[in-house]
Order: sequence, then structure tokens, then C-alpha cells
Amino acid sequence: MTETLSHPAPPAPRRTVRTNAGAIATTIACVLPVFLVGGLAVQMGDDLDFTPARLGLAVSVYFGVSALTSVPSGALVERYGPAVVARAGILLSAGSLLAVAGLARSYPVLVALLALSAAANALGQLASNAALARHVPAHRQGLSFGLKQAAIPVSTLLAGAAVPTVALTAGWRWAFVVAALAALAALPAVPPAE
Repeated sequence: MTETLSHPAPPAPRRTVRTNAGAIATTIACVLPVFLVGGLAVQMGDDLDFTPARLGLAVSVYFGVSALTSVPSGALVERYGPAVVARAGILLSAGSLLAVAGLARSYPVLVALLALSAAANALGQLASNAALARHVPAHRQGLSFGLKQAAIPVSTLLAGAAVPTVALTAGWRWAFVVAALAALAALPAVPPAE
């Protein structure tokens, strides 16, 4: 008796490309807040009275909260699917960026808002990973995950570019507004829920 393994049909190339684009856009949008704070630390530090040590503490809080929220974020991805959770992460990130622009008048408020944006990072990372694992053929996953991970340095690049293009001309708060709009522009890149 011959055993036959049933293999699902490989995803259409168009779906694979769309999934990759959505994962990259989601990752950039959801990790942008922490890198924007780092890139604009000089301008923000003057207004919010924080030092390099306090910047380090704020970034540590961000990544600590991101780690803590990863487990429940994974459960949300399993329950609602990567597309829904990716959109939630992007919206939370954009909301956090706008909140920093409008409400961060002191260092403790900045840290609290950065902690909120950390949950967006966890949502976005896990949703992106799940989408790639589900919709990209196994022989293309190495490349797809590599591209998705390259989105993190792209986010850093965008945060650095915000300094001369927006922060030094219009102010650091406007850089956060522009970043929020850019994050919202990532929403259409998320493929529809399957």
C-alpha cells in the first residue's frame, strides 16, 4: 500500500507578494514609535527634560512591555487571524504616535505612551510572522522572513530621516504626526482576512 501525502496547493505568487508587502508595512508601522523617540531624542529631551539615561530607560520599558505583551498577542493572532491583528497593531501604533505628538508634555507621559506603543509592536510582529508562515510557500519563507526583518532597519532609517526633513523644520511633534499618517498608510497593504 502506498501512502499518499496530501499537499495543499501552493499559494498564488500574487498572494505571496501581497503577504510579504503587508508583513513589511506592518512591521515598519508598528516598530516606528521607539525608533522615532530615539532619533528625535535631542529635540524631545530639551522639551521634556530627559537625559540619555532616561532615554535608555524609556526604550527599555518599551521592549520590556513588548516582550510581556507578545504572549497575549500571539493568542489574539490565533483567535482573530493575522490580518485583523495586523490592522489593530497599525492603528494602535498610529494612535500612540499621535498621542505622543499631542499629549507628551512630560517624561512620565512619554514613557507611558511609549509603553502603549510597545503593545502595537507585539501585535504587528506576531501578525506578520503568522501571515508569512501561513501564506508563503516553505521554499520562500527564508527570503520572506529576511525581508520582513529588514523592515526594522528601514523603520530606523525613516526615523532618522524625520530629523532633518520634519523635526528640524517644523518641530519634533510634527514628525510624530507625519509618522502616524505614514503608519495609517500601511493599512491598505495588509491583505484581507482569509
